[in-house]
Amino acid sequence: MAKIRIKSAGKILAWFMRAIASTVRWKIRDDAGVFDANRLGCIWGFWHNRMFLFPWTHQEWFPNIDGTILTSPSGDGQIIADLCASFGIEAARGSSSKPEKGMSALITLAEKARKGHEIGITPDGPRGPVYRVQPGIIKLAQLTGVPIIPAHMHYSHALHFKTWDKFMLPLPFSTITLVLDPPLYIPRRMTEDEFEQKRLALESAMLRGNDPEYLQQRLSAPVSATPKAPLPSR
Repeated sequence: MAKIRIKSAGKILAWFMRAIASTVRWKIRDDAGVFDANRLGCIWGFWHNRMFLFPWTHQEWFPNIDGTILTSPSGDGQIIADLCASFGIEAARGSSSKPEKGMSALITLAEKARKGHEIGITPDGPRGPVYRVQPGIIKLAQLTGVPIIPAHMHYSHALHFKTWDKFMLPLPFSTITLVLDPPLYIPRRMTEDEFEQKRLALESAMLRGNDPEYLQQRLSAPVSATPKAPLPSR
């Protein structure tokens, strides 16, 4: 019965996601070129607390590109896997925070990425700390040569939950701001210090995206310019 309830939860959440997505208004800044019809696959990086609408965006905007998302091996991860399956997205079960324990998931993701799949990773999941990029996403980009796209999503109106990640649920008829950074490429060969510098660079970029004012600047900036903003607190 528990397994039946968990699977039903994923399908119910998928229906709920579609219902909300059908009411929202989007503002999008694409500095990554993801809407280029000839582009290759990439690794989408987005915070755990802002992941709600990403499965919908994949099916709605990129239905011809296969997608795979990293989910934890927990019950919650199963719910997310079932939800994503409703949007045509495969799931690799593992943890971005513990690549040594999720090696099979990392291998699966690498194989999918090399085949051109979109890969979705919440780099501070599955258990946090919130807004801290774990090494798994950097390792995946290093192994495959596939670029990371830092994806920033802001909801004009949302419910805020008292969970470890401060999860946000967009309310119907909200305005959703989506800003996509230029691709971040990770070299194949790096020292440990260089690896950490790349991890910190991604973390800094994603933290900047937590600031709604910064995202508004990005929306209105010329294509060739990226406005700078002070790093917001976590």
